Amino acid sequence: MDLNDLFTLIAEKYGLLPVYALIVAWMGVSASTVRQLLTMLMIAAGVYVTMFRAFNLGGDLDVFGFAERFNLHPDVVNGVSAALFVFGLGFAVFGVKRLLVREPKDAAE
Repeated sequence: MDLNDLFTLIAEKYGLLPVYALIVAWMGVSASTVRQLLTMLMIAAGVYVTMFRAFNLGGDLDVFGFAERFNLHPDVVNGVSAALFVFGLGFAVFGVKRLLVREPKDAAE
């Protein structure tokens, strides 16, 4: 198995979800403030929900079965799941970055 086969396997199973995870993680790393992070994640969530509905990029994101459990439309559940994915991953990466990279004490004053 070479690298091309590995990428093909990941793309067949998960669609573009891993690529989008890398993009959202980069947003969390590059944001310098929470306000900037929120702006980037809101735009990314809107784009991803739109792309998910238009192109069916990742199959089904309803991993907990909320569509059946609460009798919701699958597109609504996939949109909410995509938004939770974007905000959860973005804030997690931003939080880890803030823990690892501290501001100098002179800049805080």
